[in-house]
Amino acid sequence: MTRPLHVAFVWHMHQPYYKDDLQNTFLLPWVRLRCAKDYYRMPALLDEYPTIKQTFNLVPALVAQVQDYADARFTDVYLDLTRRPVTDLAGEERAFITRWMTESSQIRRVRQYPRYLELVRKREEAGARADLATLFDDAELRDLQVWFNLSWVDPGTIAQDSRVAELVQRGRDFNEADKEPVLGLQLDQTRRVLPKYRELQQRGQAELVTSPYYHPILPLIASLDVARVARPDLAMPRRPFQHPDDAAEQLRRGIEAHTRVFETRPKGMWPPEASISDDVARLAAEQGLEWMVSDEGVLARSLGSPLNRDGDGRVMQPELLYVPYRAQTDGPPIHVLFRDSRLSNAIGFEYQNRGAEEAATDLVDRLHDIRRRQQDSAWLAVIALDGENCWDFYEGNGNAFLHALYRRLSGDEELKTVTVSEFLAEFPANRSLSRIHPGSWINANFDTWVGDQAHNAAWDRLAEARAFLSERERAADDPDRLATARREALIAEGSDWFWWFGRSHDSGMDQIWDNLFRLHLRNIYMSLEQQPPALFYQPIVKEADGSASKRPDRRITPKLNGVVDQDEWNAGGYVDVTALFGAMHPPKGAVRRIWFGHDERNLYLRFDLLGAREAERAIELEMRFSGSGGPASRLAARRAGSDFELELSDLGQGDAPRWTGRATAGEALVFAVPFEALGHQPGQTLEMVAVAFENGKPVEQLPPTGSIAVRVPGDVFAGRQHQPLKILLVSAEVAPFAKVGGLADVAGALPKALRAMGHDVRVVMPRYGGIDVEKYGLRRIVTNLGVPLAHQPVNADVLEGRIGDDVPIYFIENQQFFGREGMYGFWDDDARFIYFSRAALEMLRPIGFQPDVIHVNDWHTAVIPNMLARLYASDPLYAHIATALTIHNLAFQGVFGYGTLHLADLEQWGLIKTGMPGLDDIVNLLGRGLYFADVVNTVSNRYAEEILTPEYGEKMDPLLRLFRGKLHGIINGIDYEAFNPLTDSSIAARYDIGSIEKKVEDKLALQKEVGLPQDAAVPVIGLISRLYDQKGLDLIANIMWGLMRLNVQLVVLGAGDARYEELFRANARDNPTRVSATIGFKPVLAQHIYAGSDMFLMPSRFEPCGLGQLISLRYGTIPIVRATGGLADTIDDWDPVRQTGNGFVFTAYDHWDLYAQVVRAVETFRQPALWRRMQATAMSTDVSWANSADKYVRLYRTAMANHAEAREYSTASTGPHGW
Repeated sequence: MTRPLHVAFVWHMHQPYYKDDLQNTFLLPWVRLRCAKDYYRMPALLDEYPTIKQTFNLVPALVAQVQDYADARFTDVYLDLTRRPVTDLAGEERAFITRWMTESSQIRRVRQYPRYLELVRKREEAGARADLATLFDDAELRDLQVWFNLSWVDPGTIAQDSRVAELVQRGRDFNEADKEPVLGLQLDQTRRVLPKYRELQQRGQAELVTSPYYHPILPLIASLDVARVARPDLAMPRRPFQHPDDAAEQLRRGIEAHTRVFETRPKGMWPPEASISDDVARLAAEQGLEWMVSDEGVLARSLGSPLNRDGDGRVMQPELLYVPYRAQTDGPPIHVLFRDSRLSNAIGFEYQNRGAEEAATDLVDRLHDIRRRQQDSAWLAVIALDGENCWDFYEGNGNAFLHALYRRLSGDEELKTVTVSEFLAEFPANRSLSRIHPGSWINANFDTWVGDQAHNAAWDRLAEARAFLSERERAADDPDRLATARREALIAEGSDWFWWFGRSHDSGMDQIWDNLFRLHLRNIYMSLEQQPPALFYQPIVKEADGSASKRPDRRITPKLNGVVDQDEWNAGGYVDVTALFGAMHPPKGAVRRIWFGHDERNLYLRFDLLGAREAERAIELEMRFSGSGGPASRLAARRAGSDFELELSDLGQGDAPRWTGRATAGEALVFAVPFEALGHQPGQTLEMVAVAFENGKPVEQLPPTGSIAVRVPGDVFAGRQHQPLKILLVSAEVAPFAKVGGLADVAGALPKALRAMGHDVRVVMPRYGGIDVEKYGLRRIVTNLGVPLAHQPVNADVLEGRIGDDVPIYFIENQQFFGREGMYGFWDDDARFIYFSRAALEMLRPIGFQPDVIHVNDWHTAVIPNMLARLYASDPLYAHIATALTIHNLAFQGVFGYGTLHLADLEQWGLIKTGMPGLDDIVNLLGRGLYFADVVNTVSNRYAEEILTPEYGEKMDPLLRLFRGKLHGIINGIDYEAFNPLTDSSIAARYDIGSIEKKVEDKLALQKEVGLPQDAAVPVIGLISRLYDQKGLDLIANIMWGLMRLNVQLVVLGAGDARYEELFRANARDNPTRVSATIGFKPVLAQHIYAGSDMFLMPSRFEPCGLGQLISLRYGTIPIVRATGGLADTIDDWDPVRQTGNGFVFTAYDHWDLYAQVVRAVETFRQPALWRRMQATAMSTDVSWANSADKYVRLYRTAMANHAEAREYSTASTGPHGW
């Protein structure tokens, strides 16, 4: 019989240490809630599947907290506030519940319960400025107390408890007594957790393994310098940290606690974050452990050879991954196993987006594929991952998936689940590792926990507190107090604190994590009866990254009359000095907030003082300006009675002022400085810092860290000669190769116009299955390009063709992703277009092209700016590439689960936290593009304004308003070669402005073609459209009866909503001399309609750009449009008095307004001289790509200036608060 593939599931159960031991309270509730949702459910599921064996890692710090809850010795703030009657809650307690018990509306736990979702959405819609204490009435707040806790109970557990199931069924209007069944069930589940694991261990169905007690990253605790082995250029903390004795104690305590609770000494260890090294292997072996587990990336680095995968994700050298290794240490031997990260991450990140049966089948099929290649060897596939967090993103807490998986594995003779120790007892390692690369399961390095500014600040604080403890230990302080202090130090060494610091991850509760971390550090001092240093009260996670600073929204011109009108400053930027200092604001500090902004001529500054009494103090200011060009300057603001005298002089050039001014101060000092006086050119960056003086002595730096930065306004390009640009346009579709919508037309036409202007422009798109290599003369120029996807190389080929005669276009070829029929709408679209985006970047080196700008389009490629900023910033080939993002259709945003970040290799940076509901807890690829791109544009100026509003913003409007400073509008053009009535071979008669009378021949030909009576005197109205509400079809439906009375003919071409298709079919049947309806799309007929119609109808509800009105203008066909988006930008209403305008325009979305414009058009048509003049005006309107391309070139140069400025900021020692 063929040997089965052995499979080891290793589930990692962990929570940080939430308890304040000095106060005997839990500060956060997640241990209790996870017990109710995950920690009991995971082992209990195995009762139904007795042949399934698994390995569970229970971190000792978690076990201790579970015991505290089970013994009812401790409670937590959330539990206490839930039990409190709503009527007894104080205002701040109501606000706490409203803030912290409303989770994101995107979380599945929230969405599966309608009442909870309703409450959460009310909180989200209220916005950041809502009064949380009064937002909910008593009944709503009580429902929130119940639903927050109820949503954290496993659905399977709820189904088995009739009282709680009845509450779910009822859904709302709970009373105080309804809380207890929920809380009682949670606590009952908590008491059952540890006994259930013991039971599984005793019957041999589970192996229980341990970790270092407080979950520290052992290699970093032993010596922080080890982080530089994987990243020699990593920025390190100022203070060294090297405490191998702490690492040994963490592990010893973990083993002892595990043995005490589970009555069996553990054989294996889960190293926190799968972080191992030679030192850790030696340490674990010396403690008597037999095995530990890490990630395949660490194995590859240890072997010095990559573990490559093929296009289907299969390991190409499976004999290296699916076997145990023996670590060669100076002490006893120890086994090291390495997880299959592809299979582990599939459970952790990918299967949440697939059906349970489909996902389980996929995993089992992949295991069978491994077994087929194992032959007679004994292989072990290790699937190791967090045992709780991933289920938050599955439907029904992942129960359906786990049942489907266990059911398949139970009846499969070719796959055998085992515990790790069971496998090693039968098949010990026959391979050894001469060295273990120090690394973790994230990129085989430690960047997630050290190297960021906030990370390093935290390590410095820990190092300082640990050094203090060492001094007191050497001084032989009180043993009991030393033991308490040492315990607090070990808690602070936990990995989770460093996980949440910095920009890599954001929990939404970072300030709470920060406070907890510093609480444990302060407890070291307080345990030894010492006052903690002031530094330990100052936040590590600066609020300046959020609400304490704001970039200007737009230009401002406030009045300088001594009276502050806040409305004039709201669009400006600010830095909140008190928030930056936090509770440690210096007692002599004078300034509360600095406001800044500018218009075309002046820089405006406003210093808000802390109070009225500050105006009476002898406070003076000195500002220093420096930047990317121009002189460094000093601006002194000195007291002169109740006013301030302002003197601007060159720094270091004596005291002779080159500009003077005066300002009046009350509770704020407000003044303006001319940019001309500052001596910097448009586009250059000005950075400003200030110092507050009192009685001639400095008392405060403003801002306390970093600087304030603004870019000098004006025409950056005036009077300059520019070199041609190198541009890469990246698009998911390009005409004529593959087209679904208008994006393809833009991507096919804009490059030709740019090339005609002399720029080196190139295009890249996927090679879909429908693109014929021979038809388009494509040639293969790069083969087997390794494109990273989920940290694994997946090969692609690059083919080259041409758009027109001279624009190179590259095609990314990968049959797995693009060889199928169709372009969009597949379950793995996130993987497909992330892969395409990464390939577009990876191909640049082999093709020898370094663009100045990469132009990305819509969500499919919007991740590229994010990748450049995070993955390529230190690579000289990519570091200076600017990015421009064009939003063609905001309705499609590329919204996926957290696993998408893993596909993009961006998970170590985590979600982007903007504080905006609906954007903080999902991966929105278009939103990430908007966040990281140097400039963003939509396809019309009007649409760029409209999407800032909730009506048009598709729930992205808060983020768009945040970045409105880099948002532009450029109307699309049309291809004058493709749409030229003088050369169009498809139409009956060719014409231009000088021969417009020939257009009537096209009209008669159109009438004949579509079966309408030929009559040049009857106005013909053309409609070419997708037949959906967005296109204003409901308005047309409401006026069809009126159109039939106007003696006009309507020619319709389009497809879409069945009710609109039938509307036009029915009208064509009932009015065969008035209406022609062709359902579908025929390109040649479309040309005939543009040329043969008198008027063209576009009453859209919204229209980002619109192409139909542009083509109709080109053919002298007069548009009738609603003033929205690109229609408003391109069509001017006809003024019969001045005889100006190129169409008929209505504003309100109302069918009577539309009808009125049709009547106007028909009446004007009956005046031939006016109509000819209007047609000539339409045809002379410049809607070419040449006009639009010039604007894109200016946009690209703006992107380059913005990118250069951003690089200045990112490389500065202190970050600016700027524009």
